Amino acid sequence: QAFGSALKVNSALTRLELEFNRIGAPGGSAFGKALQFNTTLKFLNLGVNRLSAKGGKALSVALKHNSTLTHLNISGNRLGDEGGSALGKAL
Repeated sequence: QAFGSALKVNSALTRLELEFNRIGAPGGSAFGKALQFNTTLKFLNLGVNRLSAKGGKALSVALKHNSTLTHLNISGNRLGDEGGSALGKAL
């Protein structure tokens, strides 16, 4: 969640690799909120982080507002139908 808060005000970071960190749904939600405001991050790797459907839905909301992010890896997160559908609609 600390990364999510820092990402809101980030003005330099363009790539963030956080694969295999077990951030879970709360972390996914924090990243979702932060990405709505971030204008510099282009690449985010959240692969294998136990995001679940809740984290997937939070990221989907962010993608509707974020036009800077060009690469998002969310593989291996078991987002389920609900999370996957929300992300698909956001794209």
